[in-house]
Amino acid sequence: MNQALATVIGMTIAYAASFLGLILAYRAWRKHHKNQSHDEG
Repeated sequence: MNQALATVIGMTIAYAASFLGLILAYRAWRKHHKNQSHDEG
């Protein structure tokens, strides 16, 4: 049971880190895209 709990925690941390990275990448891309579009326009 202890190993199962560690597996669940590890998967949760990995999933959270992946989701957080996706959000940060999206925000950075959106900001850069907005600046680029504003600069062109």
